[in-house]
This record gives sequence, structure tokens and C-alpha cells, in this order.
Amino acid sequence: MRKFIRLFSKKRTMHFEHTSSGGGWFFDVEKKLQSAKTQWQKIDVVKTKEFGKALLLDGITQLTEAQEYQYHEPMAHVPLLAHKNPKKALVIGGGDGALAQEILRHPSIESLDFVELDEGVINFCKKHLPDLGGDAFNDERVKLHIQDGRAFVENAEKEGKTYDAIFMDMTDPEGPCIALYTKEFFEIVSNLLKDDEAFFIMHAESPDLRLKTFQRIMHTLKAVFPSVQEMVSHVRMYGGMWTWAIASKGFNPKKFDAKKIPAVIEKRGLKNLKIISSETWESFFRLWPVYKAVLDEEGEIATDANPGYAME
Repeated sequence: MRKFIRLFSKKRTMHFEHTSSGGGWFFDVEKKLQSAKTQWQKIDVVKTKEFGKALLLDGITQLTEAQEYQYHEPMAHVPLLAHKNPKKALVIGGGDGALAQEILRHPSIESLDFVELDEGVINFCKKHLPDLGGDAFNDERVKLHIQDGRAFVENAEKEGKTYDAIFMDMTDPEGPCIALYTKEFFEIVSNLLKDDEAFFIMHAESPDLRLKTFQRIMHTLKAVFPSVQEMVSHVRMYGGMWTWAIASKGFNPKKFDAKKIPAVIEKRGLKNLKIISSETWESFFRLWPVYKAVLDEEGEIATDANPGYAME
């Protein structure tokens, strides 16, 4: 149940959404700025009382102006800072452009293939959220592909394309995008990695809110990639604890010397980072033991024939 509800008076509108089977969060909405229904989903851009503008897809919060950095900064910069010289990047999903904008801050990036199924999301964000990511599409390094992410990587594999860095910023594993959370899809992605230092990063849900989904994603990745490193932080707009998975043939930012972070940040001109520093670096790799133990248990693997994600 994810919808706008009115409480207490006609003048107060609240958005509520479940983040787990029995709980969720809410925020006050001052007004809807624009709503539309595309071929794929319903899009809303609203002005909130506390968090600035918010982007919702099918009633699910994708980002807020006040909190988006909590998700996009670690996802982009933790693996890129640990990579010696990332040049070619691929972004699957993330039509708001915020993740791409962070990636493009690294001067070594020469090209970025951007794959988004729903052009309506891009157009909404260009209009309403240009500072957060809408302007990324104007960067000459970006090549935009309006198509299904699975189809793109299948074609890229046939064409022999490879990348230093692959980012997947998809909605939750349900509906049309579930085909991008299976062993078969990850096998194709693995073949697109340029070398042992190349990486694939994706969000891995919240072990605190959706433990079984987190476990299934991680087990499926480990069935394909020799190295899978979980990364954890706090993302308020998604309900609290959140994780990402960094998969590769050998690359692991956990092994990167935290003392080198300030020098790399300065060399690449990455000003005003809000989360990442030499002091916080190791915290991204400190998953609580109670959730770490789940990764040591036997678990099912998602396949094309049986994705099996229950969002719990």
C-alpha cells in the first residue's frame, strides 16, 4: 500500500509507503508539481515540507533533494576512488541522472553509456530536478540509450564491449526489472568487465527491512563473481540501513588504504563530499554480524526460470 493520504485536515497531505511487510515511513507533501503515467509506470514529482522535491515512481520514493547524497555518493565514489583509472562506465537505470552526475565528477571518465527504459523519468528530472542529475544528460561524455537494460547488455556482450565500471540503479526486484536480478543477467554483466580491476555495483536492498531479498541478491551474485563485497550505510529516504554489492573478478575497495583517500579526493577535484572520508571509509564495510551471518547460510539463487524475489 503506497499512496497519498490526507490526515487531520484537508490542508495536510501525507505520503506513506511500506518499506517492509508491516511498516514504513511517511512525509508531508505541500503540493504535487507534476504527475503522469508512462507506458511503464506512474511518475510523481512533489514538493515536501521537510526534504525539498521528491521523485516517486509508482508511489515509491526514488529520491529527495535533501537526502539523495546518502545513496548516490557512496554508490559512485567508494568504488571509483579505489579504482586507479576508471575510463569507461555503464549506468543501467537511474533515470533521474543523479548517480551519473556523481560518476562524471571523476575527470578520468571518458565515456558513459546510460541505459534507461522510461524516457519519461528523464524528462521529468530535466524539468524538475536539473541540479540533482537532470543536467548530466547534457555532458558530451554521455551516450543515452532508451531501451531495456537486459537487451542492452546482451547486445553489448555480442559486440564485445567492456567497461571499467558498471552501475545498476534499478527499482526493487519486482515487475519488468526482475530480469536484471538473475544469475543469467549477472553472467552477462561479468563478461562486460574489462579486467580484474573492473567492477559492477548495484543496490542490494536493506537487510534490516528485506532480509530475504538481500540474502537472495547476494547469493546470486556470489554464484557468478569471484569477489562480492557488501557495502552498508544509512539512507533515510529508503527507510534506514541500506546496502550495495560490489562484484568483480578481483577488485575490492575494502582493501584500499583509507589513508590515501584524502589525496585521491584532492587529485580528482571531488569537493564537498558529505559522507566519504578517510575516517568513514572502513565503516562502509562493517555489516552487522547478525546480517553477516545470513550471508554464510545456504540460500537460494535467482534464475530466469525462478527469480523468486518476495520483497521481504
